[in-house]
Amino acid sequence: MHNGADPRDEHRMKMRGKILRRSASFNVAHAVDDLEPGTGAQSIQRALSLLGLVGLIAGERSSGASLSEVASISGRPKASVHRMLQALIAMGYVERLDEGGYRLGVQSQILGQLAQKSVDPLVTESESSLLRLAELSRDTTFLTVRTGSYSICARREEGFGEILNNALSVGDRHPLGIGAGSLAILSELSPAEVDAQFEANAQIFAERYPKVSVAALRDIIDQARIDGFVHNPGLFAQGSWAVGVPLRIRGSRPRAALSIASIADRVTGPRVERLVALLRREATTISEALSDHPNP
Repeated sequence: MHNGADPRDEHRMKMRGKILRRSASFNVAHAVDDLEPGTGAQSIQRALSLLGLVGLIAGERSSGASLSEVASISGRPKASVHRMLQALIAMGYVERLDEGGYRLGVQSQILGQLAQKSVDPLVTESESSLLRLAELSRDTTFLTVRTGSYSICARREEGFGEILNNALSVGDRHPLGIGAGSLAILSELSPAEVDAQFEANAQIFAERYPKVSVAALRDIIDQARIDGFVHNPGLFAQGSWAVGVPLRIRGSRPRAALSIASIADRVTGPRVERLVALLRREATTISEALSDHPNP
């Protein structure tokens, strides 16, 4: 094992990370496709999905999200997307930059500040643990939270090492089974529940993750039930290896996990045991802290 980063691993991780980021954006944009058409709820949720899409894209570049990109990812006509964005601009939730791109507006920022007052205690209690994990491992650490048959990256902290993992960012939404944290959550469910999640997402796996083998995911989940942790050997983002452990919160259904990701050299051999020990310690710390909350 060597301490230096293999440029080829980093390049593969970055390229595959870009594909996963696009899949995450697609998932946000198409979060309401299964709703019955013609309903008021669908119109509202489509507007909110576009709002989330603008936030994800604009968060990565100062020029904001372009109309063509939002329309392309959402799969909706430019004219329709433009009308919806204009409505969001009128309400202050989106603003258009001088360069022509779109980003979240002041009203969205205010809403975010208001949300901080009632943020999920799981997210707040995990902050210190993720910072410690990032500092001790010198790698990128994540909090993954389940929402229905999907998982969302709820928090991310960078270590001070030379490897930056860009395969998963805050707000990214993937079907359960994509990512070490997501697999760790599935390892806490019964086999019948796991089958139900894969069945619910069969179409999205086929369309957006064609190279992912559900059989391989099941093998990782089965092994995780034995080991108590997930070891993801670069299955989703080539060159991006990870370990993850479930967060076991008393009185709560399995819904969260902690993970650490880096290149293969840093997530293989004896180091895996050290990383898992760190993750388990912080998972216990978070679980104990949440036991004092009335609604963890």
